[in-house]
Amino acid sequence: MNKSYLIVPAVLLAVFAFFYNGALNEMKLKEETRLARIEKEAREKDAAKKLIEEKAQAEAIARQEKRAAEDKAREEKKEKDYQDAMNALKREADDYAAQTAKLNKDAADLEASLQQTRTDKERLTREALELAKQVELAKINRRTAELEIQRMFDMVARKLNDSSIATAPPPPLTPPAK
Repeated sequence: MNKSYLIVPAVLLAVFAFFYNGALNEMKLKEETRLARIEKEAREKDAAKKLIEEKAQAEAIARQEKRAAEDKAREEKKEKDYQDAMNALKREADDYAAQTAKLNKDAADLEASLQQTRTDKERLTREALELAKQVELAKINRRTAELEIQRMFDMVARKLNDSSIATAPPPPLTPPAK
């Protein structure tokens, strides 16, 4: 048999093995670079993701702090408004209490004045009635005095009538007519 049948395939096998090993090394290198690149991209993605998460977390914390500050400011404003409203109500209540006290004092003064006026009116009414009584008594006394004077006059007139002085002298005799 021919040795060329063995040598040519052996040489071709060696050439194939040489190229196969070179291709395997090249593929291995490509695979390693690809894996390194994928790992690098994954690390970069992880770093970017971590950076984004840190930024997002920082923004979330900032928003939460801002919201907490706003809530606190809102609560403080609400408390301040409540205190202002309570102070205003207290001032109004004090004003109303002062006005009530003043009005009660005025009412008491007016009541005292009214009582004094009623007392004065009652006193004046009593005085008017007393004066009217005195006037009526004076009228009665005058009438009684007039009646007494009339009675005395009638009595004196009667006595004079009964007496000789009161009788008129007889008329003189008339001379005869000529």
